[in-house]
Amino acid sequence: MAIYNTFMQAFFSLLLLTSAYGLFILSVFPSRYFRKLSHIFHHKESPEYTKVSLSGPIFFSFLIGYSLAATMLYFFIF
Repeated sequence: MAIYNTFMQAFFSLLLLTSAYGLFILSVFPSRYFRKLSHIFHHKESPEYTKVSLSGPIFFSFLIGYSLAATMLYFFIF
């Protein structure tokens, strides 16, 4: 039972910190900086709907948030 509680605490902490860091990064950095990460947005022949898509910035912000949360859990909590 103690292993299950530790796992659930770690999972909930990782989920909460990932969402908090991901939303913070998404709100701080404008989408034009995230668009520079992909070469798709720099082509002139790409469709217009991909230039205003927010799936790339949301994915990258939560990926960075997950990395920060996992690092924090590894070094500071465990």
